[in-house]
Amino acid sequence: MRLTSTLRNSLMGSAALLTLSACTSGPVEQSVTTYLNCDDLKTAVASADNGFDDIKRGSRTTRYGQIWRSSAQAFNDACSIVSASGPTYYTCSGSVESDAGESQLEAASDGIGQCLGSAWSSSSPAAGETDFQRQDGSGPALKLKSFENDRGAQMVMMRIDP
Repeated sequence: MRLTSTLRNSLMGSAALLTLSACTSGPVEQSVTTYLNCDDLKTAVASADNGFDDIKRGSRTTRYGQIWRSSAQAFNDACSIVSASGPTYYTCSGSVESDAGESQLEAASDGIGQCLGSAWSSSSPAAGETDFQRQDGSGPALKLKSFENDRGAQMVMMRIDP
């Protein structure tokens, strides 16, 4: 059990720098939007102003930085708050069916856009990415990205930066 905890902590630290791609479970069979929690997403976005302090729960320090559990689980109960070499950020990730990355990204983008509401706008700066920002340019930014991790699994990752 101790070895498993050590291994898990090591993986979580590595995952923080690699957008937490190593800490997810197997592929999901349903759309990303079925496990997007809009209320928790809004809570996480609102918490960005104070460095996510009001949603931080127990933390651990790794060689890569500090990682907190989050009380706001916006995405498949796979969200953490990370403080590494830059500003603290909120991140969630999950694996999807290998051939569903782009369609899942589109579904998640639509779901997040509906959740955030008309005060937010989105753009696609690169293939496999969608950025969300308030139309007035204030507040946090949210990035949604689809990519293949180092193990060949198709991932969807969401990150909120203050």
